[in-house]
This record gives sequence, structure tokens and C-alpha cells, in this order.
Amino acid sequence: MKFKNIFFLTTLFLTSLSSFSQVGKIELNQDSKLTELMKLKKEVNEETFTSGQFTIQVYNGQYEGGVELMGKLILENRFQDVIFSFETPYYKIRIGKYVSKIEAIKKLEIIKKTFRSAFILKPY
Repeated sequence: MKFKNIFFLTTLFLTSLSSFSQVGKIELNQDSKLTELMKLKKEVNEETFTSGQFTIQVYNGQYEGGVELMGKLILENRFQDVIFSFETPYYKIRIGKYVSKIEAIKKLEIIKKTFRSAFILKPY
């Protein structure tokens, strides 16, 4: 009796699997503008700060002051990776992408001669 029940349940289970299974093909229609936007976002992300790198912030304030300072920094060409960004409600200028904290501290000592309020931002 038990064997018949097990056989019946197994047959029922296997039959239900085959009768409800689906075979198909997925077709994805995507606007080409979305692909272009994703490529642009990827490029922007590569240019901005990547996680795991320290940077030194030298300015935090209004747009006009940031643009003026950015112009001076570009003309002087003393620092690599000078980045001008906006984080509500202020504009910020950050210098460098340092993998180690020791490297950032060494550079901070040099930068503090010009920008007394400069400080290291931890990677996020």
C-alpha cells in the first residue's frame, strides 16, 4: 500500500514538473541612449574618487571662490589630480589620490604650507 502511494506521488510530481515547465527566449529591447548614459557614468566614476584612496581637501565654499582657486592651481601646475566638485551646499577642491595614508600625510605637510586648513579625507 505504501509503495503504491509513493509511486503515485512520484508520478504526479514528475508529471506536474513537465506540464508546468516553460521553454522560451528572453529578448531585451533597450534604448541606445541608455547604453551611452551608462558609458558616460562609468567614465565619470573613473575620474572621481575611487574607494580606498585618500585625498586632501583644500577648499570648501562658494562657487566663485572655488573657480578662482581652481584657476590658480591649474596655472601653477604644482599638484596632480586636482578635482573641483559640488557637495550640497558647498563647492570643494581636493588634491591627489593616495593609496596609503602615509603618502597622504607626507603630501599634506607640503600642502599645508599653502593651505593651512587642508586636511585628509578618508576613503569611503
